[in-house]
Amino acid sequence: MTAKTDADGYAQRVRRYYDNNAAAFERLGQGGASIHRTVWGPGVSTREAAFHYVDELILETLPSDVAKPTIVDLGCGLGASLLYLAGRIDMKGEGITISPLQVARAAKMVAEAGAGARVRCREGNYLSLPDDLAGTADLTFSIEAFLHSPDADRYFREAVRTLRPGGKLVICDDFLTSAALPDAPRAARWLEEFRTNWHVGSLLTVDQVRTRAAAHGLVLVRDLDLTPELELRRLRDRWISVLLTLGRISRLAGDYWQSLVGGNALQWALIHGLLRYRFLELHRSR
Repeated sequence: MTAKTDADGYAQRVRRYYDNNAAAFERLGQGGASIHRTVWGPGVSTREAAFHYVDELILETLPSDVAKPTIVDLGCGLGASLLYLAGRIDMKGEGITISPLQVARAAKMVAEAGAGARVRCREGNYLSLPDDLAGTADLTFSIEAFLHSPDADRYFREAVRTLRPGGKLVICDDFLTSAALPDAPRAARWLEEFRTNWHVGSLLTVDQVRTRAAAHGLVLVRDLDLTPELELRRLRDRWISVLLTLGRISRLAGDYWQSLVGGNALQWALIHGLLRYRFLELHRSR
């Protein structure tokens, strides 16, 4: 099997995962169309604000000397972050998602918000971006989407290709605290369940990100650890753990079941320090 064939097969699996789960994520998740995690950072007092805390960090990252920035979201989902940003500033937003069902839902949300002239979400693979995005972005970002990439180098290559000289890249995601495999079998199982069930292709340490990004002309300038501000082991999460125990006995399966297994493993990996949820800001140096 060639590397390209393997990457294509991986992309199909991720596409199927989001196509099959898109409605459930929006309906059953606490954030509705915003399917990212809540971050109860400084000054946050409402759940809605917690869902948009990372979006606010992105706003702070935007260059102050650009009147109408162009922002590209790689792995945009339903386009909720772009729509939030467009509600705060004058901007042009371009979103790429691998899921055609998410594109259709995003189009309805953009139309309902009256943002069609400023925000567009379309189907695509962020490892092979449309040529019309080249050199357009003042800021490109991925929230909880980078880890789905089966090839981190191709991700950085394409992300840099979107940026104007001096542009910025933001990645908010889960990162390993150590490149070494954990010794404890239970810890190793959590990471494997997370990788397998959430279709994780790039699970790196921050140092590995720094090195790989540098090869593409990106310099890591800010690293924020948001893990302490996450909601972990809520009552809902504890009930899911019980459900998973019963489900393993019954040998339940399916895409949404996979998402629950992967999410449960992720929480334990975060609690036990195997992973950290971080906001990384990188600048294009050339």
